[in-house]
Amino acid sequence: QSLADQFARAIHDGRLANGARLPTHRRLADDLKLSVQTVSRAYEELIRRGLISGEIGRGSFVQTQRREPEPPYLPERLGEVIDLSILKPVCEPMHLERLKQALGWLAENLPSSSALSFRPNMVFPRHRAVAVEWLRLCGLDASPQNVSLTNGATAGMTVALMSVAPPGSTVATEAIGHHTLVPLARYLGFNLEGLPIDDNGLIPEALDEACRLSDIRAVFVQPSVINPTATLMDARRREEIAAVARKHDIAIIENDVLGPLVEDRPPPVAAFAPERTLYVTSFTKITVPGLRIGYLAAPDRYVAAVANRHLVSNWMATPLVAEIATKWVTDGTAMELVHWQRAALRRRQDIAAQVLAGVDYRARRDGLHVWLQLPADRAEESFVAQARLQGVAIAPGTSFRISGAPWHPAVRISLGSTTEGELRAGLGVVTKLLLGDPEHLLLAI
Repeated sequence: QSLADQFARAIHDGRLANGARLPTHRRLADDLKLSVQTVSRAYEELIRRGLISGEIGRGSFVQTQRREPEPPYLPERLGEVIDLSILKPVCEPMHLERLKQALGWLAENLPSSSALSFRPNMVFPRHRAVAVEWLRLCGLDASPQNVSLTNGATAGMTVALMSVAPPGSTVATEAIGHHTLVPLARYLGFNLEGLPIDDNGLIPEALDEACRLSDIRAVFVQPSVINPTATLMDARRREEIAAVARKHDIAIIENDVLGPLVEDRPPPVAAFAPERTLYVTSFTKITVPGLRIGYLAAPDRYVAAVANRHLVSNWMATPLVAEIATKWVTDGTAMELVHWQRAALRRRQDIAAQVLAGVDYRARRDGLHVWLQLPADRAEESFVAQARLQGVAIAPGTSFRISGAPWHPAVRISLGSTTEGELRAGLGVVTKLLLGDPEHLLLAI
């Protein structure tokens, strides 16, 4: 167990009270027979988690009661900015028209159960039955009683984590992972342990070792392209992750929000370990952003926990949106929009390949983004700031950093958030910054 994790546990269980002053780096290193660098890295990790604060000349202090950080939303964009920072699907006027048509249909065909009911069990049976059909298209066989409708993937993730990771417990995940996991861990009171990844995703041996050395309760994985590095984990690796989870009897939370969008993908991890996997998917990133609805499939052992935590955190998914999703799955509109999105994203990936020619980056044909590692002479924060000064917003890689391990600067660039023309122009700015003289970067800031 890392030094940072030991401090985190002491803070969470009250052994280190809010405001407590921590030993100096040198003193703690001497007491524990560690290097000063090791202690410094631990303190830096605790600061990153929001558990302590460092004040020059005074030292480091526990800060469990602190001012809320700024919400991780994009600031209002002033002037002409090409926003490639937010991950969203390609949208055209057709999408708005489809949603208007669906709302018109809903006005004429709204069931009283969706409009007037107050208890979730009066709405769910019909919606659940259709959800099972969609999950089958995602590669998962599920029973209606094991499926909950959620207000999108974030709500599903939150409910899943609340169901398997009580306060003080530890959840393992990819070292470069979901950007909301760190604040979620802070708000829900569990610890995160970022594990090494390779070109195939989370490394099973790293998960096995973490389970042996720490009290891991669950592992959170994003195996199908939605992860920041745009990795598609192969079937064998998924089976190996499932085997490690089974060996140590831990839960798996699988975030698969792209679902059937990713063509020729392996079965979900949930298919290899259905008895312990909470599977999260949604429609927001593959059909229309306004269709904020999703499905959470849970095994029997977690059904009651999921129902209770969903009830207290959401009560139920918005019935009117659930009606539209149910209609679209039933009449084929949802899958039609998925096919359209796949074709549009492939065109965007072709544009990226043309404009970023000569640049080393990671992407998948069906993905919404590219992951671009920066050269050694580029500082991530400065690079993002310089792009912004030139009218292009991109997401810094540190937003997705879970582990305290050595970091290679990178940025994530969304391909679906603007027009093809603006995308080409924005990528052109990024390419010029990458291939230009780094001294010019320094002088321009």
